[in-house]
Amino acid sequence: MNQFHMKDRMTRKQFYYLHLMEPKPADKTNPKGSDPSSPLEFIVNQGKLDLIMHPVVLKLITVKWNLYGRTGAWILLLLNFLFIVSWTTVAISVSVRPDGDRYNLPQDWWRVLLVVLALVLTVAEVYREVMEIVRSRRKLKHWQHWTVQKISEDLSCSHPMWPEERIYLEGQIKYIRNLKGTYSQDLWNIFDWLVYSLLLAVLGIHLADIFLVSDSLRQNSLRLFAVSIIFLWLRLMKHVRAFRAMGPFIVMLGKIAGDVLRFLFLYIEIYVPYACAFWIIFGGLAEVPSMKTVPELLYSLYRITLVDEYEFDAMLDVDAVMAYLLCGTFLALSAILCVNLLIALLSDTFQRVYDNALANAVMQQAAIILQIEESMPCLRRCYDNEYIHQHCAPLGEFYDDDVTTNPEQHVEMKKLTEQIKDTLDKYLNIQRETLSPQLAYAGAGEDTTRRSAALPEKEEHLKTLHRLKKDQQKHSQDLSELKADVKELHSLLLSLIQSKTSTDDDKKPSVTKQPTADSKTSEIN
Repeated sequence: MNQFHMKDRMTRKQFYYLHLMEPKPADKTNPKGSDPSSPLEFIVNQGKLDLIMHPVVLKLITVKWNLYGRTGAWILLLLNFLFIVSWTTVAISVSVRPDGDRYNLPQDWWRVLLVVLALVLTVAEVYREVMEIVRSRRKLKHWQHWTVQKISEDLSCSHPMWPEERIYLEGQIKYIRNLKGTYSQDLWNIFDWLVYSLLLAVLGIHLADIFLVSDSLRQNSLRLFAVSIIFLWLRLMKHVRAFRAMGPFIVMLGKIAGDVLRFLFLYIEIYVPYACAFWIIFGGLAEVPSMKTVPELLYSLYRITLVDEYEFDAMLDVDAVMAYLLCGTFLALSAILCVNLLIALLSDTFQRVYDNALANAVMQQAAIILQIEESMPCLRRCYDNEYIHQHCAPLGEFYDDDVTTNPEQHVEMKKLTEQIKDTLDKYLNIQRETLSPQLAYAGAGEDTTRRSAALPEKEEHLKTLHRLKKDQQKHSQDLSELKADVKELHSLLLSLIQSKTSTDDDKKPSVTKQPTADSKTSEIN
């Protein structure tokens, strides 16, 4: 992709050929004539963090974000927030309602309005998800047809002398036909359907409670409301990840969830046998109330893992030896070993994600931009559907060679700059030391002329003058050596700039006129 980014150091401009990174809209007469997937979509689906940070891809994401991505992200965020607030208000209004009639009309007209608003927003969200599934499948079929057609053309040209080529191409066709859409690969979409299922279940129980007026149905509906509200608010992170300030943290939470699931396997290996051991010794006894039932015992063991309060004195009265043995070993394995292992896993995950914080943030932003393009095509057409092909072919911007430089060369230039600064500081210090004795001697000379008749120390002043002349000669010699060092550093700097210029010119597709060393010297000055 470096060929899509050109730099002109003479005019200090850079050009991005973004129209080559974005496929044109499909022709109505031949909708399957071009590749339906864009390079940005491929990078996001494959999770290529190194490619997402390429200057051309970053500029393409910036242009799309400023054009319609930011507006679409705010629209989705506000709609989702209104969806969450409406269901939260409905749940709270149901919980504070006393026993008796669930709705007293016309006093509770606002509660009915809230329920209707929540249902309308839920239907709109489900409709958007269904349309996204349909578009994903249609796009996958389009891409499969286009790719299989291209591979079939290569397959028809394969030679019988190389059967492995035909086997490889046939395997690629089989692999492409078995591919699934990108919709199911995004875990946020699965989480959305989990939320919709919970809302559907809580709505059904709540309607049954309205018509049947049952205490058990009311209690179950309140329980489901409480669980659904938690998942509803967690769903807000799906749309917040579009903003780069929050993107890395949301990715971090997703990675941490995977680490916690891996940790649970080790913890269960320790938790289950100790639960059985505690139940054998202390379970079902009135002397240990926290372990009378199985749920109480399991929760007590969880509190021991967190080094919370537990009834150790009661266990000592029942069986002191087993109390010391079981509690001591379980504390060592769960509270010390497992908890610290979990902290280490979470720290490692945080460090890995934080090291690529910017790349992860840009990746999440690009994913939201692609989602907006698929779910809100009217928004893209509202701004300019042909903006990239008309105004970014190429996109010219100001280019500062001092800012956009190679990191390795930037380090070398920084070292050279520090060396030149140190040399100049030494040169200025020598000049100050050279001029200060001369000024002092000039003042002393004036006093000597005034008092020449009365001062017999004329010979001492002559000796001082002779010594000062020797010091001046020594300083002049040191100054000439420093000037030679400065010239050597200047020549080294010129050779480094010439090597960088030749490297940049080799990347250009066409041969341009190389600037001379004199022009570079004048440009540096």
